[in-house]
Amino acid sequence: MNNAGSLREEEKYPLLCRIDTPEDLRALPETELPALAREIRAFLLEKIPVSGGHLASNLGVVELTLALHRIFDTPNDRIIFDVGHQSYVHKLLTGRRREFDTLRTPGGLSGFTRRAESEYDPFGAGHSSTSLSAALGFAYADRMEGKDNFTVAVVGDGAYTGGMIHEALNNVERDMRLIVVLNENEMSISRNIGGFARYIARIRNSRNYRRAKKLTITALRHLPLIGRPLFRLFRGIKQMLKNHLYSSNYFEELGLYYFGPVDGNDYEAVSYLLQKAKEQNESVILHIRTQKGKGYAPAEERPDIYHSVYTGYTAGETFPETAGETLLSLAEEDPHVVAVTAAMREGTGLSEFFRRFPGRAFDVGIAEEHALTFAAGLAAAGEKPYVAVYSTFLQRAYDSLIHDIALQGLPVRILVDRAGLAGADGPTHHGIFDVSFLSVIPGMTLYAPATRAGLRAVLRDTQDAASPVAVRYENRTDIPEVLSRFYPEGDFSAYGVRPDYRTPEEACDGVILTYGAIISEALSAAAVLRAEGKKIGVLLLEMLAPYDALAARVQPLLPKGAPLLFLEEGVYDGGAGMLLYDRLRERGVDGRMRVLAIRGNFACPDTPVPLRSYCHIAAEDVIAFFRDREKAESVL
Repeated sequence: MNNAGSLREEEKYPLLCRIDTPEDLRALPETELPALAREIRAFLLEKIPVSGGHLASNLGVVELTLALHRIFDTPNDRIIFDVGHQSYVHKLLTGRRREFDTLRTPGGLSGFTRRAESEYDPFGAGHSSTSLSAALGFAYADRMEGKDNFTVAVVGDGAYTGGMIHEALNNVERDMRLIVVLNENEMSISRNIGGFARYIARIRNSRNYRRAKKLTITALRHLPLIGRPLFRLFRGIKQMLKNHLYSSNYFEELGLYYFGPVDGNDYEAVSYLLQKAKEQNESVILHIRTQKGKGYAPAEERPDIYHSVYTGYTAGETFPETAGETLLSLAEEDPHVVAVTAAMREGTGLSEFFRRFPGRAFDVGIAEEHALTFAAGLAAAGEKPYVAVYSTFLQRAYDSLIHDIALQGLPVRILVDRAGLAGADGPTHHGIFDVSFLSVIPGMTLYAPATRAGLRAVLRDTQDAASPVAVRYENRTDIPEVLSRFYPEGDFSAYGVRPDYRTPEEACDGVILTYGAIISEALSAAAVLRAEGKKIGVLLLEMLAPYDALAARVQPLLPKGAPLLFLEEGVYDGGAGMLLYDRLRERGVDGRMRVLAIRGNFACPDTPVPLRSYCHIAAEDVIAFFRDREKAESVL
């Protein structure tokens, strides 16, 4: 940023621009904190609509984050956010304000906490419900080493719908310097559902608790002069009164000290209870309630819409929307069609399905393992479950895939949304492993429709499947050139393998085999090479596993003697290219084939660079391969 731009920012955010470390924040007079909170919210509202990112959750945790960094000695004391998307304010207070314009760009600031980014990020978190297990690891290590550090896990209440949190709670011991902040805002992405969410609401909404709170807080704060001292004194009395009237709760039954609930957007209240929790010198649950979208009326009213602000999308219906519409149509025709998702009904296009068929739509919360085994039970009982899940979150349910679905041959239909590189969401959300881990499961059929019409056809054709099915697709619209080159007749029912050349006997200088959105790189490269006089064909694959069947369909379509390049937006090891090459070699196809795929990294650059270029799977990499005949002659 130039000096003029920097000066304008300092004028707009004079307090925020004085803070480069938590020490700077602790030196700030408490009377200036309300103004600082307003500046932080204004800063987020200016920056996030440009970069994209998680808006509502970060607007809600401003006061909490300020209090955490003033009360605790970070980075010696550790703060672990669950999920890391609510860490933007934390980033601003820990020296990353100047880099904030790079948020969620490859090589820039991560949209989540990331250990490599800052000493103030002790643990990376892009998936939900992991914080308490990690925090326990830190707390136990400190106890073994005789250290007196505090570890604070800031856990959104949506994370409590995931089983890992409860597994970790079962292992929390009382004599640890561990503080768990239950940040209740009633939302993860979709509204929280399930028994635990209802239980948290009962704690907050207890009539007796509200009566105790009214007597000890509302009245006292209005007393002149002595009101605030009495307010502080009677906090402890209020806690005892609440416990007497309402009895103990889930956390206290586990032997943990429990404070709350308290208004998480009241800095003084949060700061006071954090300090009291710290003084307990034992494991404490601090229950606060924040308003998602605080300070920005549209986000306060619709936190689901403003959970994350996306930029750069092209107009047109997306694959997830098409999937949702198709399932809705199937459900209207077939009473056995049911939909399952794990806290992602909006993102996976299922909102209307839930509205129209509430008895056949199941949101199980952030519990992917349960979602898959639950669907297995539905399938075993004769229903036709479609499970919509992001690729990155499907990784969490791998045991269920193998043990509960595939081993029993149950026809669960898995819609693998957000396949491929995730772009701004970074390595925690890249969908680059699904082809590899799905392909090796016996009995699994794997589709990769290239068009929305192809997706409709696959979902209809798998309605009566007799074995497990996975259908992977990206969050994108149709690629016009794919429609014109591979489906000129609009025949989407015969998905499978489609060449853009006529016959195997046709002279070719090479063929690119690929699937998914990366076909745009293949087509771009082929166009450049054709302009140079090289005739390069493209073979589109829309059904991958089983690979024996794929090889049988591909082999007759390969021009004799042409070098082959498999282009894949997924990992090389165990990927479609490796497996297809192996099967083709068994069928006598010569070794003049190479695979361009993601090798040996998580697609996480340290400096700004296009992700496909960083992974060496971009059009320029395809062009370089065919320009160099030595590479074309080399084997895999």
